[in-house]
Amino acid sequence: METYTDTAYKAFAEESTDALLNKEGYLVELGTADGTVKLATSSATAIGVLFQKQPGNPHVNVRLLGRGGTIKVVAGGAIAKGALVVWGTGGKFVSAASGNTLGRKLTQGTSADNDVIEIVDQLRTT
Repeated sequence: METYTDTAYKAFAEESTDALLNKEGYLVELGTADGTVKLATSSATAIGVLFQKQPGNPHVNVRLLGRGGTIKVVAGGAIAKGALVVWGTGGKFVSAASGNTLGRKLTQGTSADNDVIEIVDQLRTT
């Protein structure tokens, strides 16, 4: 059993095969079974962003949160450049005025629902 990950990326199995197909850039949380992930249901349970998923392969790569740098994510609505972001419905990212946040948007302009944007990975708790 692996007890430490020294990189920003970690391999997991999907809780349900192909449930995360085409969900790259969405937040994920730990699944019920050991070593599995599923679409996140809140920012409190999110562990990372789905990085890579191949059809029919039950294994996925996850970009873990809090590792610094930037991440490509999917916007869940209008997010201005420089805005703080947090989990939104369906594992997408939405603008956050304050409170616990997951990062800050770097991409120019204001995003729309389903836009792929770049955020700085900055976990903040209040």
